[in-house]
Amino acid sequence: MKPAFSIVFFTVSSGAGLGLLALLALADLFAPDALADRVVWRAALLGLLLVAAGLASSVLHLANPRNAWRAFARFRSSWLSREAVFAAALFPIAAIYAALAAGAAGGVWRDFFALATCLVAWAVLFSTSMIYASLKPIRQWRTTWTPLNYLLLGHWSGVLLLAAMAAAYAGSAPFFLLGALLGLVALGVKLAYWYSIGERGAGAKRAPTLERAIGVDAGVHGPGTMTAARARLLDVGHSHGTFLTDEFGFVLARRHAKVLRGAAIVLGFLLPLAWLLAGAAHWQLGVAAACCGIMGLLAERWLFFAEARHTVRLYHGDPRT
Repeated sequence: MKPAFSIVFFTVSSGAGLGLLALLALADLFAPDALADRVVWRAALLGLLLVAAGLASSVLHLANPRNAWRAFARFRSSWLSREAVFAAALFPIAAIYAALAAGAAGGVWRDFFALATCLVAWAVLFSTSMIYASLKPIRQWRTTWTPLNYLLLGHWSGVLLLAAMAAAYAGSAPFFLLGALLGLVALGVKLAYWYSIGERGAGAKRAPTLERAIGVDAGVHGPGTMTAARARLLDVGHSHGTFLTDEFGFVLARRHAKVLRGAAIVLGFLLPLAWLLAGAAHWQLGVAAACCGIMGLLAERWLFFAEARHTVRLYHGDPRT
């Protein structure tokens, strides 16, 4: 698939904001003394800004941005519509929660809005992941690893931001151990996803081929001991590039994929983990670690789209996807 930077930025920015809001609300519910109110409301505002920036970027991907309102019209059947509805509900809920924290209010209402913020943030993040995981023509996305990666990576970037803000405004970072464990789990799941879509993974064994596309999975066998004849495309049906070849025919060289994966691992995981495991509460290092994590996840998300191979490529010369 051809990566669009607007969508890459949307999924990373909104994922970080949603992960930050969810973790912030959970910390406020179950460890209220871990964060000062001045950290809570500032972190909530940052989360909302990241989600808003991501959603604004996603609108730029539309051919006609004026039709963005139509995303709300198919809640029962469309994950995109569910994402839009839950995102619209998130803003007033999280804004009220931030206002309660800014006023140092406590009690049942703050707990209620904290819990609601967490649940709705999870709903938006899961809906975003299912937009891709529900697409049957793309085997690299049609896997349980996709929603698991979106959820974990959103919370990983969120905990980096939360730890950095706690260090900046409170002089301490109480989430070092939690962040390190979350980062290690997220890295493990990301590596497992890359393995699953690779040539040795389980997904490669079920990869669509031209033979399967035309209903002869094992090729056509001749009489006796003749080897099976494999299907091949005689004519692609066009003499120059089309919308399908431009959008679905994107080819990423293997060497480039290795370099980008390395950058995603080093920037997105190893450098932030080094800061967390070192236990340094300097907020400048925390901001640098969070920025490294975001840059690494931008590379990871660009690869997520670039390595996806739509089934339609079988009819434009590819033997398998």
